[in-house]
Amino acid sequence: MVSILAATFLISSLLFFIKIPMSPWQFPAGILLACLLTFYFIRQNKEDAINIYTLYGLSFGLLIFFLAIGSYFYDVSFDGQAYHMEAMIQMKNGWNPFYEYLPATVNQSLWVNHYAKGMEVVATAIDCTLNNIEAGKAANFMLWAASFFFSLSFVIRNQWIPLWKAVILCFLIACNPIVLNQLLTYYVDGPMGALLLCLIVMGLYILQSPATIYYVALALIVFLLVNVKFTAVLYIAIAVGGYLIWAIWKKKFLLAKRLWWTSVIAGIFAILCGFNPYITNTVNFGHPLYPLMGKNKVDIIYAINLPAGFEHKNGLERFVIAFFSRTDNIYPNSPYPVEMKIPFTFNKIDGAHAPMVDARLGGFGPMFSGVFILALVMAILLYRDARKESVFRNITWLLAFIVISVIVMPESWWARYVPQLWLFPILLLLAAEVLRRDRYKILKACIYGSLVINLLFCSTGFFFNLLLTTEINYQLTLLKSSSQTIQLDLGESKSNRIRFSENNIPYKLSKFHRQAVSEQFKEEYMAGSQACFIWPSNVDKNLKEPWLLKKAGRFLPFMWKYYGR
Repeated sequence: MVSILAATFLISSLLFFIKIPMSPWQFPAGILLACLLTFYFIRQNKEDAINIYTLYGLSFGLLIFFLAIGSYFYDVSFDGQAYHMEAMIQMKNGWNPFYEYLPATVNQSLWVNHYAKGMEVVATAIDCTLNNIEAGKAANFMLWAASFFFSLSFVIRNQWIPLWKAVILCFLIACNPIVLNQLLTYYVDGPMGALLLCLIVMGLYILQSPATIYYVALALIVFLLVNVKFTAVLYIAIAVGGYLIWAIWKKKFLLAKRLWWTSVIAGIFAILCGFNPYITNTVNFGHPLYPLMGKNKVDIIYAINLPAGFEHKNGLERFVIAFFSRTDNIYPNSPYPVEMKIPFTFNKIDGAHAPMVDARLGGFGPMFSGVFILALVMAILLYRDARKESVFRNITWLLAFIVISVIVMPESWWARYVPQLWLFPILLLLAAEVLRRDRYKILKACIYGSLVINLLFCSTGFFFNLLLTTEINYQLTLLKSSSQTIQLDLGESKSNRIRFSENNIPYKLSKFHRQAVSEQFKEEYMAGSQACFIWPSNVDKNLKEPWLLKKAGRFLPFMWKYYGR
Protein backbone atom coordinates (compact mmCIF):
# COMPACT_ATOMS: atom_id res chain seq x y z
CA MET A 1 0.00 0.00 0.00
CA VAL A 2 2.79 2.42 0.90
CA SER A 3 4.68 1.53 -2.28
CA ILE A 4 1.60 2.26 -4.43
CA LEU A 5 1.22 5.74 -2.97
CA ALA A 6 4.97 6.46 -3.11
CA ALA A 7 5.19 5.29 -6.72
CA THR A 8 2.17 7.36 -7.72
CA PHE A 9 3.62 10.47 -6.09
CA LEU A 10 7.03 9.86 -7.71
CA ILE A 11 5.53 9.47 -11.20
CA SER A 12 3.30 12.54 -10.81
CA SER A 13 6.16 14.69 -9.51
CA LEU A 14 8.53 13.70 -12.31
CA LEU A 15 5.83 14.56 -14.83
CA PHE A 16 5.34 17.96 -13.21
CA PHE A 17 9.01 18.64 -13.91
CA ILE A 18 8.50 18.08 -17.64
CA LYS A 19 5.21 20.00 -17.59
CA ILE A 20 2.87 17.04 -18.07
CA PRO A 21 -0.33 17.56 -16.04
CA MET A 22 -2.21 15.03 -13.94
CA SER A 23 -3.84 12.33 -16.04
CA PRO A 24 -5.89 9.10 -15.64
CA TRP A 25 -2.95 6.72 -16.12
CA GLN A 26 -0.66 7.89 -13.31
CA PHE A 27 -2.37 5.95 -10.51
CA PRO A 28 -2.48 2.68 -12.52
CA ALA A 29 1.19 3.25 -13.40
CA GLY A 30 1.93 3.66 -9.69
CA ILE A 31 0.18 0.36 -8.96
CA LEU A 32 2.17 -1.39 -11.69
CA LEU A 33 5.49 0.02 -10.47
CA ALA A 34 4.68 -1.03 -6.88
CA CYS A 35 3.77 -4.54 -8.06
CA LEU A 36 7.06 -4.88 -9.91
CA LEU A 37 9.02 -3.68 -6.88
CA THR A 38 7.17 -6.12 -4.62
CA PHE A 39 7.69 -8.99 -7.05
CA TYR A 40 11.42 -8.32 -7.23
CA PHE A 41 11.94 -8.34 -3.47
CA ILE A 42 9.75 -11.36 -2.86
CA ARG A 43 11.79 -13.29 -5.40
CA GLN A 44 15.02 -12.10 -3.76
CA ASN A 45 13.93 -12.86 -0.20
CA LYS A 46 13.25 -16.58 -0.66
CA GLU A 47 13.51 -17.43 3.04
CA ASP A 48 10.41 -15.38 3.94
CA ALA A 49 8.72 -15.70 0.55
CA ILE A 50 4.96 -15.89 0.45
CA ASN A 51 2.68 -16.74 -2.44
CA ILE A 52 2.84 -13.74 -4.76
CA TYR A 53 -0.68 -14.33 -6.04
CA THR A 54 -2.05 -14.40 -2.50
CA LEU A 55 -0.30 -11.12 -1.72
CA TYR A 56 -1.54 -9.45 -4.90
CA GLY A 57 -5.04 -10.81 -4.39
CA LEU A 58 -5.34 -9.49 -0.85
CA SER A 59 -3.80 -6.15 -1.80
CA PHE A 60 -6.07 -5.59 -4.78
CA GLY A 61 -9.11 -6.71 -2.78
CA LEU A 62 -8.34 -4.17 -0.06
CA LEU A 63 -7.54 -1.48 -2.64
CA ILE A 64 -10.90 -1.90 -4.37
CA PHE A 65 -12.68 -1.91 -1.02
CA PHE A 66 -10.91 1.28 0.09
CA LEU A 67 -11.64 2.99 -3.22
CA ALA A 68 -15.31 2.10 -2.85
CA ILE A 69 -15.46 3.53 0.69
CA GLY A 70 -13.61 6.70 -0.27
CA SER A 71 -15.83 7.22 -3.31
CA TYR A 72 -19.07 6.81 -1.38
CA PHE A 73 -18.50 9.11 1.60
CA TYR A 74 -18.17 12.89 1.31
CA ASP A 75 -15.47 14.87 3.05
CA VAL A 76 -17.49 17.12 5.38
CA SER A 77 -14.49 18.67 7.17
CA PHE A 78 -13.72 22.39 6.99
CA ASP A 79 -10.10 22.21 5.81
CA GLY A 80 -10.86 19.37 3.44
CA GLN A 81 -13.50 21.40 1.62
CA ALA A 82 -11.68 24.73 1.97
CA TYR A 83 -8.22 23.99 0.54
CA HIS A 84 -7.24 20.31 0.32
CA MET A 85 -9.91 19.55 -2.27
CA GLU A 86 -9.31 22.95 -3.89
CA ALA A 87 -5.70 21.92 -4.54
CA MET A 88 -6.95 18.68 -6.10
CA ILE A 89 -9.42 20.48 -8.35
CA GLN A 90 -6.77 22.89 -9.55
CA MET A 91 -4.23 20.14 -10.29
CA LYS A 92 -6.81 18.05 -12.11
CA ASN A 93 -7.65 21.11 -14.21
CA GLY A 94 -4.03 21.48 -15.29
CA TRP A 95 -2.33 23.52 -12.55
CA ASN A 96 1.37 22.69 -12.28
CA PRO A 97 2.52 23.73 -8.77
CA PHE A 98 6.19 23.38 -9.79
CA TYR A 99 6.03 26.31 -12.21
CA GLU A 100 3.19 28.58 -11.15
CA TYR A 101 1.29 29.92 -8.16
CA LEU A 102 -2.47 30.14 -8.07
CA PRO A 103 -3.87 33.69 -7.88
CA ALA A 104 -5.37 35.12 -4.70
CA THR A 105 -8.83 34.67 -6.21
CA VAL A 106 -8.51 30.92 -5.60
CA ASN A 107 -9.93 29.99 -2.22
CA GLN A 108 -7.28 29.60 0.52
CA SER A 109 -4.58 30.08 -2.14
CA LEU A 110 -1.88 30.76 0.49
CA TRP A 111 -2.14 27.21 1.85
CA VAL A 112 -2.77 25.61 -1.54
CA ASN A 113 0.35 27.26 -2.97
CA HIS A 114 2.76 26.75 -0.10
CA TYR A 115 1.84 23.65 1.91
CA ALA A 116 3.19 20.13 1.25
CA LYS A 117 1.03 18.32 -1.31
CA GLY A 118 1.97 14.64 -1.15
CA MET A 119 -1.48 13.36 -0.22
CA GLU A 120 -3.26 15.82 -2.51
CA VAL A 121 -1.15 14.75 -5.51
CA VAL A 122 -1.85 11.07 -4.87
CA ALA A 123 -5.56 11.78 -4.29
CA THR A 124 -5.71 13.80 -7.52
CA ALA A 125 -4.17 10.89 -9.43
CA ILE A 126 -6.89 8.61 -8.04
CA ASP A 127 -9.54 11.21 -8.91
CA CYS A 128 -8.24 11.45 -12.48
CA THR A 129 -8.50 7.66 -12.84
CA LEU A 130 -11.98 7.25 -11.34
CA ASN A 131 -13.36 10.75 -12.02
CA ASN A 132 -14.58 10.99 -8.43
CA ILE A 133 -12.94 13.56 -6.19
CA GLU A 134 -13.91 11.68 -3.04
CA ALA A 135 -12.15 8.49 -4.17
CA GLY A 136 -8.77 9.90 -3.20
CA LYS A 137 -9.62 9.33 0.48
CA ALA A 138 -8.78 5.70 -0.20
CA ALA A 139 -5.14 6.73 0.36
CA ASN A 140 -5.95 7.31 4.05
CA PHE A 141 -7.31 3.79 4.42
CA MET A 142 -4.31 2.36 2.58
CA LEU A 143 -1.90 3.98 5.04
CA TRP A 144 -4.02 2.92 8.01
CA ALA A 145 -4.00 -0.68 6.75
CA ALA A 146 -0.25 -0.53 6.14
CA SER A 147 0.38 0.65 9.71
CA PHE A 148 -1.73 -2.20 11.07
CA PHE A 149 -0.11 -4.93 8.98
CA PHE A 150 3.42 -3.62 9.57
CA SER A 151 2.81 -3.69 13.33
CA LEU A 152 1.13 -7.08 13.27
CA SER A 153 3.84 -8.71 11.18
CA PHE A 154 6.54 -7.41 13.53
CA VAL A 155 4.80 -8.68 16.67
CA ILE A 156 4.05 -12.08 15.06
CA ARG A 157 7.62 -12.38 13.82
CA ASN A 158 8.94 -12.02 17.37
CA GLN A 159 6.36 -14.51 18.72
CA TRP A 160 5.87 -12.41 21.81
CA ILE A 161 2.17 -13.06 22.38
CA PRO A 162 -0.60 -15.29 20.97
CA LEU A 163 -1.91 -14.36 17.53
CA TRP A 164 -5.35 -13.28 18.73
CA LYS A 165 -3.85 -10.93 21.29
CA ALA A 166 -1.37 -9.60 18.72
CA VAL A 167 -4.28 -8.75 16.40
CA ILE A 168 -6.11 -6.88 19.19
CA LEU A 169 -3.04 -4.92 20.29
CA CYS A 170 -1.99 -3.97 16.77
CA PHE A 171 -5.55 -2.99 15.91
CA LEU A 172 -5.61 -0.70 18.94
CA ILE A 173 -2.25 0.82 18.10
CA ALA A 174 -3.26 1.43 14.46
CA CYS A 175 -6.66 2.88 15.43
CA ASN A 176 -5.15 6.13 16.62
CA PRO A 177 -8.13 8.52 17.06
CA ILE A 178 -6.32 11.13 14.96
CA VAL A 179 -5.99 8.59 12.15
CA LEU A 180 -9.46 7.16 12.65
CA ASN A 181 -11.28 10.50 12.76
CA GLN A 182 -9.59 11.73 9.58
CA LEU A 183 -10.07 8.63 7.42
CA LEU A 184 -13.07 10.14 5.64
CA THR A 185 -11.46 13.55 5.16
CA TYR A 186 -8.52 15.11 3.33
CA TYR A 187 -6.84 16.28 6.54
CA VAL A 188 -3.21 15.10 6.61
CA ASP A 189 -2.54 14.61 10.33
CA GLY A 190 -4.08 11.13 10.19
CA PRO A 191 -1.94 9.98 7.26
CA MET A 192 1.09 11.42 9.05
CA GLY A 193 0.21 9.45 12.20
CA ALA A 194 -0.15 6.20 10.24
CA LEU A 195 3.14 6.77 8.42
CA LEU A 196 4.94 7.59 11.67
CA LEU A 197 3.83 4.22 13.04
CA CYS A 198 5.12 2.59 9.83
CA LEU A 199 8.41 4.46 10.27
CA ILE A 200 8.84 3.29 13.86
CA VAL A 201 8.07 -0.34 13.03
CA MET A 202 10.34 -0.36 9.98
CA GLY A 203 13.17 1.06 12.07
CA LEU A 204 12.69 -1.83 14.50
CA TYR A 205 12.76 -4.28 11.61
CA ILE A 206 16.10 -2.85 10.48
CA LEU A 207 17.62 -2.97 13.96
CA GLN A 208 16.62 -6.64 14.26
CA SER A 209 17.40 -7.79 10.72
CA PRO A 210 18.99 -5.24 8.36
CA ALA A 211 17.72 -6.76 5.10
CA THR A 212 17.64 -4.64 1.95
CA ILE A 213 13.85 -4.86 1.66
CA TYR A 214 13.48 -3.08 5.02
CA TYR A 215 15.78 -0.25 3.98
CA VAL A 216 13.76 0.20 0.79
CA ALA A 217 10.51 0.23 2.78
CA LEU A 218 12.00 2.81 5.15
CA ALA A 219 13.04 4.97 2.19
CA LEU A 220 9.51 4.85 0.75
CA ILE A 221 8.02 5.83 4.11
CA VAL A 222 10.42 8.77 4.52
CA PHE A 223 9.79 9.80 0.91
CA LEU A 224 6.05 10.02 1.56
CA LEU A 225 6.25 11.49 5.05
CA VAL A 226 8.33 14.49 4.01
CA ASN A 227 5.62 15.41 1.50
CA VAL A 228 2.61 14.87 3.74
CA LYS A 229 3.13 17.62 6.31
CA PHE A 230 5.89 20.03 7.36
CA THR A 231 6.06 18.74 10.93
CA ALA A 232 6.80 15.24 9.65
CA VAL A 233 10.34 16.38 8.81
CA LEU A 234 11.02 17.06 12.49
CA TYR A 235 9.57 13.71 13.54
CA ILE A 236 11.64 11.84 10.94
CA ALA A 237 14.80 13.48 12.26
CA ILE A 238 13.97 12.46 15.84
CA ALA A 239 13.02 8.87 14.98
CA VAL A 240 15.91 8.19 12.61
CA GLY A 241 18.31 10.04 14.91
CA GLY A 242 17.17 7.86 17.80
CA TYR A 243 17.74 4.67 15.81
CA LEU A 244 21.17 5.89 14.75
CA ILE A 245 22.15 6.57 18.35
CA TRP A 246 20.89 3.12 19.35
CA ALA A 247 22.85 1.43 16.54
CA ILE A 248 26.05 3.30 17.41
CA TRP A 249 25.56 2.51 21.12
CA LYS A 250 25.33 -1.17 20.19
CA LYS A 251 28.42 -0.76 17.95
CA LYS A 252 26.46 -1.70 14.84
CA PHE A 253 28.35 0.79 12.71
CA LEU A 254 27.57 -0.72 9.30
CA LEU A 255 23.87 -0.74 10.14
CA ALA A 256 24.07 2.89 11.30
CA LYS A 257 25.85 3.87 8.09
CA ARG A 258 23.23 2.22 5.86
CA LEU A 259 20.41 3.69 7.93
CA TRP A 260 21.94 7.15 7.65
CA TRP A 261 22.43 7.04 3.90
CA THR A 262 19.03 5.46 3.28
CA SER A 263 17.34 8.28 5.19
CA VAL A 264 19.45 11.03 3.62
CA ILE A 265 18.97 9.80 0.05
CA ALA A 266 15.23 9.27 0.60
CA GLY A 267 15.00 12.76 2.10
CA ILE A 268 16.82 14.33 -0.85
CA PHE A 269 14.53 12.61 -3.33
CA ALA A 270 11.53 13.64 -1.21
CA ILE A 271 12.57 17.31 -1.31
CA LEU A 272 13.25 17.18 -5.05
CA CYS A 273 9.86 15.58 -5.73
CA GLY A 274 8.39 18.05 -3.27
CA PHE A 275 9.82 20.84 -5.43
CA ASN A 276 6.71 22.71 -4.47
CA PRO A 277 6.71 23.62 -1.64
CA TYR A 278 10.23 23.01 -0.31
CA ILE A 279 12.35 24.47 -3.10
CA THR A 280 9.88 27.04 -4.41
CA ASN A 281 9.29 28.34 -0.87
CA THR A 282 13.03 28.62 -0.26
CA VAL A 283 13.78 30.37 -3.54
CA ASN A 284 10.82 32.75 -3.49
CA PHE A 285 10.22 33.32 0.23
CA GLY A 286 13.52 32.48 1.93
CA HIS A 287 12.37 29.45 3.94
CA PRO A 288 11.26 25.91 2.94
CA LEU A 289 8.49 25.95 5.57
CA TYR A 290 6.93 29.27 4.52
CA PRO A 291 4.34 30.55 5.45
CA LEU A 292 4.69 28.98 8.90
CA MET A 293 8.31 30.08 9.26
CA GLY A 294 10.67 32.61 7.72
CA LYS A 295 10.22 36.25 6.83
CA ASN A 296 6.60 37.45 6.77
CA LYS A 297 5.44 34.22 8.37
CA VAL A 298 1.74 33.80 9.07
CA ASP A 299 0.53 32.95 12.55
CA ILE A 300 -2.19 30.29 12.33
CA ILE A 301 -2.41 29.56 16.05
CA TYR A 302 -3.04 32.71 18.10
CA ALA A 303 -5.43 34.41 15.70
CA ILE A 304 -7.80 31.60 14.80
CA ASN A 305 -6.98 28.39 16.68
CA LEU A 306 -5.75 28.98 20.24
CA PRO A 307 -8.52 28.07 22.73
CA ALA A 308 -9.86 30.92 24.80
CA GLY A 309 -7.88 31.20 28.05
CA PHE A 310 -4.64 29.82 26.59
CA GLU A 311 -3.23 33.21 25.57
CA HIS A 312 -0.92 33.78 28.54
CA LYS A 313 -0.04 30.19 29.39
CA ASN A 314 3.23 28.45 28.52
CA GLY A 315 3.51 25.33 26.43
CA LEU A 316 3.49 22.90 29.36
CA GLU A 317 0.43 24.53 30.92
CA ARG A 318 -1.45 24.38 27.62
CA PHE A 319 -0.56 20.74 27.13
CA VAL A 320 -1.65 19.68 30.63
CA ILE A 321 -4.91 21.65 30.47
CA ALA A 322 -5.81 20.35 27.00
CA PHE A 323 -4.83 16.80 27.96
CA PHE A 324 -7.07 16.69 31.04
CA SER A 325 -9.97 18.66 29.53
CA ARG A 326 -13.20 17.40 28.14
CA THR A 327 -12.97 16.56 24.47
CA ASP A 328 -14.07 19.88 23.04
CA ASN A 329 -13.32 22.44 20.34
CA ILE A 330 -13.02 25.78 22.10
CA TYR A 331 -12.01 28.61 19.75
CA PRO A 332 -10.45 32.03 20.50
CA ASN A 333 -12.99 34.43 22.02
CA SER A 334 -15.31 31.52 22.81
CA PRO A 335 -17.97 32.28 25.45
CA TYR A 336 -17.50 28.75 26.80
CA PRO A 337 -14.73 28.10 29.33
CA VAL A 338 -12.23 25.27 29.05
CA GLU A 339 -13.70 22.52 31.23
CA MET A 340 -11.26 20.16 32.89
CA LYS A 341 -12.54 16.83 34.16
CA ILE A 342 -11.81 13.81 36.32
CA PRO A 343 -10.22 11.07 34.14
CA PHE A 344 -12.62 8.38 32.88
CA THR A 345 -15.65 10.67 33.20
CA PHE A 346 -17.56 11.91 30.16
CA ASN A 347 -20.72 13.76 29.17
CA LYS A 348 -22.54 14.98 26.06
CA ILE A 349 -19.77 17.41 25.17
CA ASP A 350 -17.23 14.57 25.09
CA GLY A 351 -19.59 12.40 23.05
CA ALA A 352 -20.25 15.09 20.46
CA HIS A 353 -16.61 16.06 19.95
CA ALA A 354 -14.88 12.67 20.21
CA PRO A 355 -15.26 12.00 16.44
CA MET A 356 -14.11 15.49 15.42
CA VAL A 357 -11.18 15.66 13.02
CA ASP A 358 -9.43 18.50 14.87
CA ALA A 359 -10.71 18.75 18.46
CA ARG A 360 -8.51 21.28 20.23
CA LEU A 361 -9.00 19.87 23.73
CA GLY A 362 -8.80 16.22 24.76
CA GLY A 363 -8.20 15.35 21.13
CA PHE A 364 -7.30 11.69 21.74
CA GLY A 365 -10.75 10.95 23.09
CA PRO A 366 -12.63 11.10 26.41
CA MET A 367 -10.85 8.13 28.01
CA PHE A 368 -7.26 8.80 26.98
CA SER A 369 -6.19 10.88 29.98
CA GLY A 370 -7.26 8.05 32.26
CA VAL A 371 -5.56 5.45 30.07
CA PHE A 372 -2.36 7.49 30.20
CA ILE A 373 -2.39 7.55 34.02
CA LEU A 374 -2.91 3.78 34.14
CA ALA A 375 -0.05 3.38 31.66
CA LEU A 376 2.23 5.37 33.97
CA VAL A 377 1.30 3.01 36.80
CA MET A 378 2.14 0.12 34.48
CA ALA A 379 5.51 1.74 33.71
CA ILE A 380 6.35 1.93 37.42
CA LEU A 381 5.43 -1.73 37.94
CA LEU A 382 7.44 -2.85 34.92
CA TYR A 383 10.42 -0.83 36.04
CA ARG A 384 10.26 -2.52 39.43
CA ASP A 385 9.87 -6.05 38.04
CA ALA A 386 11.50 -6.11 34.58
CA ARG A 387 13.87 -3.19 34.21
CA LYS A 388 16.84 -5.46 33.45
CA GLU A 389 15.14 -7.25 30.55
CA SER A 390 15.99 -6.20 27.00
CA VAL A 391 12.40 -5.84 25.81
CA PHE A 392 11.68 -3.31 28.56
CA ARG A 393 14.85 -1.34 27.82
CA ASN A 394 14.09 -1.24 24.09
CA ILE A 395 10.49 -0.12 24.62
CA THR A 396 11.75 2.52 27.05
CA TRP A 397 13.93 3.78 24.22
CA LEU A 398 10.87 4.08 21.98
CA LEU A 399 8.93 5.85 24.70
CA ALA A 400 11.77 8.36 24.98
CA PHE A 401 11.48 9.09 21.22
CA ILE A 402 7.78 9.77 21.65
CA VAL A 403 8.20 12.02 24.66
CA ILE A 404 10.97 14.03 22.98
CA SER A 405 8.91 14.45 19.81
CA VAL A 406 6.02 15.82 21.85
CA ILE A 407 8.22 18.17 23.88
CA VAL A 408 9.82 19.77 20.82
CA MET A 409 6.44 20.46 19.20
CA PRO A 410 5.45 23.99 20.36
CA GLU A 411 1.73 23.35 19.91
CA SER A 412 1.63 19.86 21.43
CA TRP A 413 -1.62 20.76 23.23
CA TRP A 414 -3.42 20.17 19.91
CA ALA A 415 -3.62 16.39 19.61
CA ARG A 416 -3.60 16.29 15.83
CA TYR A 417 -0.11 17.81 15.82
CA VAL A 418 1.30 14.96 17.94
CA PRO A 419 -0.53 11.78 16.81
CA GLN A 420 2.42 9.66 17.97
CA LEU A 421 1.46 10.25 21.61
CA TRP A 422 -1.27 7.63 21.15
CA LEU A 423 1.47 4.96 21.01
CA PHE A 424 2.76 5.67 24.53
CA PRO A 425 0.26 3.68 26.65
CA ILE A 426 -0.13 0.88 24.11
CA LEU A 427 3.62 0.26 23.95
CA LEU A 428 3.60 -0.13 27.73
CA LEU A 429 0.64 -2.49 27.43
CA LEU A 430 2.60 -4.52 24.88
CA ALA A 431 5.60 -4.60 27.23
CA ALA A 432 3.38 -5.91 30.03
CA GLU A 433 1.96 -8.63 27.79
CA VAL A 434 5.42 -9.74 26.69
CA LEU A 435 7.26 -9.49 30.00
CA ARG A 436 4.60 -10.31 32.59
CA ARG A 437 1.81 -12.08 30.73
CA ASP A 438 0.18 -13.52 33.87
CA ARG A 439 0.50 -10.44 36.07
CA TYR A 440 -1.25 -7.06 36.35
CA LYS A 441 -4.42 -8.67 34.96
CA ILE A 442 -6.83 -6.14 36.43
CA LEU A 443 -4.71 -3.19 35.36
CA LYS A 444 -4.33 -4.55 31.83
CA ALA A 445 -8.06 -5.27 31.60
CA CYS A 446 -8.82 -1.68 32.62
CA ILE A 447 -6.48 -0.32 29.93
CA TYR A 448 -7.91 -2.60 27.24
CA GLY A 449 -11.48 -1.75 28.18
CA SER A 450 -10.82 1.99 28.33
CA LEU A 451 -9.10 1.97 24.93
CA VAL A 452 -12.03 0.12 23.36
CA ILE A 453 -14.55 2.53 24.90
CA ASN A 454 -12.45 5.45 23.69
CA LEU A 455 -12.46 4.10 20.13
CA LEU A 456 -16.22 3.50 20.29
CA PHE A 457 -16.65 7.21 21.06
CA CYS A 458 -14.49 8.12 18.07
CA SER A 459 -16.14 5.64 15.72
CA THR A 460 -19.47 7.50 15.95
CA GLY A 461 -17.95 9.83 13.37
CA PHE A 462 -18.50 7.17 10.69
CA PHE A 463 -22.22 7.11 11.48
CA PHE A 464 -22.31 10.91 11.56
CA ASN A 465 -20.62 11.05 8.16
CA LEU A 466 -23.02 8.43 6.81
CA LEU A 467 -25.95 10.63 7.80
CA LEU A 468 -24.40 13.69 6.20
CA THR A 469 -23.49 11.75 3.05
CA THR A 470 -27.07 10.48 2.80
CA GLU A 471 -28.40 14.01 3.24
CA ILE A 472 -26.03 15.45 0.65
CA ASN A 473 -27.05 12.80 -1.88
CA TYR A 474 -30.71 13.54 -1.14
CA GLN A 475 -30.15 17.30 -1.61
CA LEU A 476 -28.33 16.73 -4.90
CA THR A 477 -31.06 14.37 -6.13
CA LEU A 478 -33.75 16.95 -5.37
CA LEU A 479 -31.79 19.74 -7.03
CA LYS A 480 -31.10 17.65 -10.10
CA SER A 481 -34.80 16.82 -10.46
CA SER A 482 -35.61 20.51 -11.04
CA SER A 483 -33.47 20.77 -14.21
CA GLN A 484 -32.89 24.42 -13.30
CA THR A 485 -29.68 26.35 -12.77
CA ILE A 486 -29.02 26.38 -9.03
CA GLN A 487 -27.87 29.54 -7.29
CA LEU A 488 -24.86 28.76 -5.08
CA ASP A 489 -23.05 30.73 -2.39
CA LEU A 490 -20.08 28.52 -1.59
CA GLY A 491 -18.56 30.48 1.30
CA GLU A 492 -15.28 28.84 2.37
CA SER A 493 -16.43 25.48 0.93
CA LYS A 494 -15.77 26.49 -2.66
CA SER A 495 -14.71 22.97 -3.64
CA ASN A 496 -18.38 21.99 -3.29
CA ARG A 497 -18.86 23.13 -6.87
CA ILE A 498 -17.33 19.85 -7.99
CA ARG A 499 -20.24 17.95 -6.46
CA PHE A 500 -22.59 19.79 -8.78
CA SER A 501 -20.32 19.25 -11.78
CA GLU A 502 -19.93 15.53 -11.12
CA ASN A 503 -23.72 15.19 -10.86
CA ASN A 504 -24.36 17.30 -14.00
CA ILE A 505 -26.31 19.92 -12.07
CA PRO A 506 -26.03 23.40 -13.63
CA TYR A 507 -25.20 26.15 -11.13
CA LYS A 508 -24.52 29.87 -10.92
CA LEU A 509 -22.22 31.35 -8.26
CA SER A 510 -23.56 34.40 -6.40
CA LYS A 511 -23.59 36.06 -2.99
CA PHE A 512 -26.83 35.82 -1.08
CA HIS A 513 -26.11 34.05 2.21
CA ARG A 514 -27.87 35.72 5.17
CA GLN A 515 -29.36 38.33 2.87
CA ALA A 516 -33.09 38.88 2.53
CA VAL A 517 -34.54 36.07 0.45
CA SER A 518 -38.22 35.74 -0.34
CA GLU A 519 -40.29 33.01 1.29
CA GLN A 520 -40.66 31.34 -2.09
CA PHE A 521 -36.91 30.96 -2.57
CA LYS A 522 -35.33 29.83 0.68
CA GLU A 523 -31.65 29.20 1.15
CA GLU A 524 -30.26 26.03 2.68
CA TYR A 525 -26.79 24.76 3.57
CA MET A 526 -25.28 21.82 1.80
CA ALA A 527 -25.05 19.29 4.61
CA GLY A 528 -21.74 19.43 6.43
CA SER A 529 -20.37 22.48 4.64
CA GLN A 530 -20.43 26.28 4.49
CA ALA A 531 -21.89 26.24 0.97
CA CYS A 532 -25.53 27.14 0.62
CA PHE A 533 -28.05 27.21 -2.23
CA ILE A 534 -31.52 28.50 -3.05
CA TRP A 535 -34.14 25.84 -3.58
CA PRO A 536 -35.58 25.94 -7.10
CA SER A 537 -39.32 26.14 -7.39
CA ASN A 538 -39.98 22.86 -9.18
CA VAL A 539 -38.13 20.08 -7.36
CA ASP A 540 -39.74 16.66 -7.60
CA LYS A 541 -41.74 16.44 -4.37
CA ASN A 542 -42.43 12.73 -4.99
CA LEU A 543 -38.83 11.85 -4.15
CA LYS A 544 -39.00 10.23 -0.73
CA GLU A 545 -36.65 11.14 2.05
CA PRO A 546 -34.16 8.31 2.65
CA TRP A 547 -35.08 5.90 5.41
CA LEU A 548 -31.86 6.58 7.29
CA LEU A 549 -32.58 10.31 7.54
CA LYS A 550 -36.09 9.63 8.80
CA LYS A 551 -34.98 7.21 11.48
CA ALA A 552 -31.67 8.67 12.58
CA GLY A 553 -31.71 12.27 11.38
CA ARG A 554 -32.28 13.52 14.91
CA PHE A 555 -28.65 12.63 15.59
CA LEU A 556 -27.57 15.56 13.37
CA PRO A 557 -29.16 18.38 15.43
CA PHE A 558 -27.52 16.90 18.57
CA MET A 559 -24.10 16.91 16.94
CA TRP A 560 -24.48 20.41 15.47
CA LYS A 561 -25.65 21.77 18.82
CA TYR A 562 -22.39 20.84 20.50
CA TYR A 563 -20.17 21.33 17.44
CA GLY A 564 -21.20 24.96 17.52
CA ARG A 565 -19.80 25.52 21.01
